[in-house]
Amino acid sequence: MGKKIILAILFLLPVSIVLILLFTTHNYTPLPVIKMNVSELVNYDSLEGKDTIQFDRKITILGFLGSNVKDRKINVLNLNQKIYKRFSGFKHFQLVMLVTPGQQEEIKDLKFQISRFADELKSWNFLEVEERELQRIFEGLDSPLILDNNSSSEYVYIIDKDKNLRGRFDDRSKVEVREEAEPYMLYGYNTTIISELSGKMTDDIRILFEEYRGKSKNAQSQDRRKEVIEVDKKEK
Repeated sequence: MGKKIILAILFLLPVSIVLILLFTTHNYTPLPVIKMNVSELVNYDSLEGKDTIQFDRKITILGFLGSNVKDRKINVLNLNQKIYKRFSGFKHFQLVMLVTPGQQEEIKDLKFQISRFADELKSWNFLEVEERELQRIFEGLDSPLILDNNSSSEYVYIIDKDKNLRGRFDDRSKVEVREEAEPYMLYGYNTTIISELSGKMTDDIRILFEEYRGKSKNAQSQDRRKEVIEVDKKEK
């Protein structure tokens, strides 16, 4: 009898776990909005010859290479390996790197380096903008982080489809929480720190995609309800 009970448990336990996973609604905390309605890109085409690039209705990873494309190569390659390769297949996803004029050869070389590790560069966008415009866009983020003397930065930012800057209000580690350290915010993600890209940033982008997926399902459900109501009205 004891053996039969053990065998029954061994059989039923995996089945129970699968059923729980199938029917459980996964709850998550939406990625906080740090700054609403950031400054939009104005009439700038990508150097790839694509249509006008804007934040509206796109999930955007925004970076500032300024006049320092050559020295920021490692930052972009890190971003390519840890972020782009994971999310390039998602619709409405783009990476936008802002550069100042006169660096076409550096960008060409950088794109070649990226292509060695990516099947396609469809979501990569390098926008050539004047330094004043680059500064305007950066200031529109209201970030406490700063650009260097070349108007570039190792940090990148997540901007949602509604042109809101996303991040974290409390970026403390578990150790810092236990030690009751003062909360601090996360505005941008450091592309020199691999663990930050593959950990924090990857998790936050996934949460944002899940948020929009949930909104899409709710909208579809509401549309179906409206259709049913309209059909009922016509039948009556």
